[in-house]
Amino acid sequence: LACVAVDPSYRGGNRGDRLLKGIERAARKQGLARLFLLTTRTAHWFIERGFKADSLSALPNTKQHLYNYQRNSKVFIKKL
Repeated sequence: LACVAVDPSYRGGNRGDRLLKGIERAARKQGLARLFLLTTRTAHWFIERGFKADSLSALPNTKQHLYNYQRNSKVFIKKL
């Protein structure tokens, strides 16, 4: 999951939840078993929506090699 963002003037209408649910539906249709994401600021939001904290080693190898240690992003995964 690369990015989920809602313009501040549209927050409060569950738009982020609807975006995430749509992403999850599309991922299931594609046969994906899980979603992963990296975040530096919104861990609480994703935890509330079923994502679990995990380690860098849980990411696909290609993503592990691209990890930016300066950002210190947290890794989260959700089984679909």
